[in-house]
Amino acid sequence: MQKKGINYFIISILVSNISIFITLFINHKIAEEYLKSNGKSRALFGIKELLQFNYQYYVVIPGIVSCILLILAIKIGIPTGKTITAALLSLLAITIVFVRIWRIFI
Repeated sequence: MQKKGINYFIISILVSNISIFITLFINHKIAEEYLKSNGKSRALFGIKELLQFNYQYYVVIPGIVSCILLILAIKIGIPTGKTITAALLSLLAITIVFVRIWRIFI
């Protein structure tokens, strides 16, 4: 039973890392699109971002899956020191989707 919990734990960390990477990639594409735009379209870039990159919000699904896998791992009995790291990664994977980090890339 312990091995199954470790598998959930490892998959949870991998899914969180993949979700964070995809979010960073999408935000990099948004920053590139912003830098290509001129003054008039920069004023309305929020609307363009919402219409063109609306798929970025679907990346929250792997973060939620990661949380569910982490909860299953905790129920099976993974030590708490490891679960804190995985919990922080999954929360980061969820919250980073809704923060406009593409502004950092400019």
